[in-house]
Amino acid sequence: MIKRAMLGLLAAGALAGSVGCAAVTSTMPSATNVTGEAWYIEGTGFMGFAFSSKVFYCPAPTAAGPATCKEAKLVPLPEKK
Repeated sequence: MIKRAMLGLLAAGALAGSVGCAAVTSTMPSATNVTGEAWYIEGTGFMGFAFSSKVFYCPAPTAAGPATCKEAKLVPLPEKK
């Protein structure tokens, strides 16, 4: 009986761990003197391990319509001389 219960728990844990997961987090300032731009992160992981993440930038919306978000790119710092 205990062996069967342990096997069932192991199978349930394996099933729960085999499901991939993606998360999107975003934050907006609560102050009133902000520009309206936003940044958000999209991450993909599995069983608590992060495989990849992307950072997106959304400029402030204009009168022409909603903002179009773009993936942010890393720009290397200039070398010090």
